Amino acid sequence: MTAKTLLIAIGQWGGRLTALLLGLFWGAFFVEHLSGWFLRGGGQYPPLRVWAGQALHFCVLAGLALMLKWDRLGTVVTVVSTAAFFLWIGYRGPLTLPLANLIPIAFFTAYWLARRS
Repeated sequence: MTAKTLLIAIGQWGGRLTALLLGLFWGAFFVEHLSGWFLRGGGQYPPLRVWAGQALHFCVLAGLALMLKWDRLGTVVTVVSTAAFFLWIGYRGPLTLPLANLIPIAFFTAYWLARRS
């Protein structure tokens, strides 16, 4: 196995694995937030801005899931929806949380560059 084929394999499978792990991580938050509104909501539904935030959160999950099969499409959906979600919720914490979604993209970038050369 050459260094190039090794880099291709690590980039592709590293991207897929980290996308899967991040999808499980963000999915746990998504389910928790949904259950908070629908199981303990006392019959009240969340306001429209919460629905919009949940829709953006779902788009982040969809982007990460798309990366498992279509890495380029999943990358675009993940980047756009992650930025939109964290801007929408007015996130003011450390950037490590939203930037974590760039980890699979870094793997895929190595994969794309190795395939191109």
